[in-house]
Amino acid sequence: MLAEVTGRAVSYRPQTVEQAWATRRPSGHPDWEVEGWVTSYTAIAAGEMARVSDVVPTLTARPARPLAEVLHAHPEDWAHLLP
Repeated sequence: MLAEVTGRAVSYRPQTVEQAWATRRPSGHPDWEVEGWVTSYTAIAAGEMARVSDVVPTLTARPARPLAEVLHAHPEDWAHLLP
């Protein structure tokens, strides 16, 4: 969906936890934030985020929005990916 919305090629490159840290640490973000990113990726790899839950409608009293809709509604979130 990101490729479709941005018009750029998107690819997946598997990384070890160490590689993930090494590629994100230079971002200048604090270690606690990098840790959040890396642990999110390990949770995805372990299948811990595969289940669809009702947390969005439960907490917001509105239905969850499809990713494509969010990407179209908030181009400022991904504009840095454009050349």
